Amino acid sequence: MKWRIAAAAVSVCALLLLIFVPFKTCIVLESLKQESKDVLVPMPSSEEREFSILYTHSIHLSDVMETYKTDDESNIVQITLVYEDTAIGMPGGAEGEEVFERTEDGKYKISNMNRTFPHIDISIGQVAANHRFIYNEKVYRLADYFEKGALIRMSVQEQSFFQLWKGVILDG
Repeated sequence: MKWRIAAAAVSVCALLLLIFVPFKTCIVLESLKQESKDVLVPMPSSEEREFSILYTHSIHLSDVMETYKTDDESNIVQITLVYEDTAIGMPGGAEGEEVFERTEDGKYKISNMNRTFPHIDISIGQVAANHRFIYNEKVYRLADYFEKGALIRMSVQEQSFFQLWKGVILDG
């Protein structure tokens, strides 16, 4: 009888560990002010780790694409920036080892960036910004998941089965 109780206890502990111990690396987009489900983007362990944020600049109303990758320390690393206008709010050149160029389609591009962040906060535009998250060639409008004007935090986190179940999964 005692071995059955012990086996049941071990089984329950194993099940709880399976459900609640983080195991899957995800990009997590979470609202910092409103109650909403976290948006989770499961990342492969070593394959495609790049993603982009595309938005319309609020002053000159042209598209800006920021491309990032995740590193092995759960950081977000900006690797390129592409934009159409060097007006207010956009860089006019590169820094350090970065490369600034004009592309064939007339856009400006800063590449060879290596700007590392533990997280990135984004304010979802209320009017024109139309923030989009791009992963595996699929485009997700952030306003479909968060209220316009919401402040969201983008970070890389390990998630458990329970956290995956609670969130909204983008399966790029």
